[in-house]
Amino acid sequence: MKKRLWIIVLAAIAMLAGCQRRPLENIYSTTVRVIVKCLWTVEAYPEGIKPSGVTMYFFRDGEYYTTITTANVDSCTVNLPEGHYKMYMITQSPEEYWKMQFDHMNDFHNASTTLRPTVATWATRGTTEEVVENPELICAGVSDEFEITTQMAEDYQYYYSYLKKMMAASGKTKTKAVVSEEEITYYEERVEYYTIRIPVYPKNIVSQMWVSIYAKNADVLKSVRASNSGMARTFELTQDVTGSEEAIQIIDKWNLIMDDEANRIGHVDGLITTFGLPNGETPSAKRDSTLNVSALLIDNATVADYVFNTGNKIKLVEPNPGYRGMYRLIIGSAENPAMDLPDVKPPGGKTSGMDATVADWEEGETVEIPM
Repeated sequence: MKKRLWIIVLAAIAMLAGCQRRPLENIYSTTVRVIVKCLWTVEAYPEGIKPSGVTMYFFRDGEYYTTITTANVDSCTVNLPEGHYKMYMITQSPEEYWKMQFDHMNDFHNASTTLRPTVATWATRGTTEEVVENPELICAGVSDEFEITTQMAEDYQYYYSYLKKMMAASGKTKTKAVVSEEEITYYEERVEYYTIRIPVYPKNIVSQMWVSIYAKNADVLKSVRASNSGMARTFELTQDVTGSEEAIQIIDKWNLIMDDEANRIGHVDGLITTFGLPNGETPSAKRDSTLNVSALLIDNATVADYVFNTGNKIKLVEPNPGYRGMYRLIIGSAENPAMDLPDVKPPGGKTSGMDATVADWEEGETVEIPM
């Protein structure tokens, strides 16, 4: 019995001698501090104005891990365990966008935002396209993939746990320093060294579309409204490209500029936000899209309707600061106006200017002008 007891004791001593002692905290916490740095540029947001919040989505070993929404738009700290990570972010949070809905946000490859439908009974619809809201400003960014190993987590926790003990010890007495500043500085530097920093470059995913239409007898215009088909309805957030679904967008604010007062020639300008063209396409003559325009004239009774094929007329030009792109559409010219409006008179002989914003107006007497 004594011999067997000694064997058990010697075996236990050998096992203890082979173990490396680590701080108790390491048993319960095997994470690494990760700091995500959002690097904003003037091109990311109009006028360089940062958003008031961001939402970050983390994926570990191919699976959704966690979401963080924060008002710290420049730098966000999160503690993550070992694993292989992907991360993307959007400005604000999905609940703050009422013109867009967000789908598959916990699926890294399929996360997307979609324009919500809107009511426009007058808009001309295709067989499958739906009339949608124009997008609100939103930025998205995807970080490079990064990995946290078991060794990285252990090293970080080793220095972090000792730093916490030293900081606690240094605050116990005011008469005599228990821990030197040099020791604290050393462990602070080691904690910083093992902290992972991930840069993200947010970009505005929203573009603009600027439409100009030239008209003869332009001074008879009272109000204009238009619907543009063949536009992108979805944007794939981590793929940085528009989706395949098409929609109709409304252009509801127009300004009239008279180019030739003597000959009564002018043009109307309309500017909207947009995701652009579907499937990441660029403007092409192969695209089958149309701009349907209705013009209410100053007699408050005549409505002139036009249909323009726009597939080969849309051009990509230099965008305004803070926007992804600018889709430019010019129909007609001062020398060759696209619309020849009926020369009607205002009721009672009163002069009437054009309204910049479309109000609800009845169809009145429709005058279809062939193009």
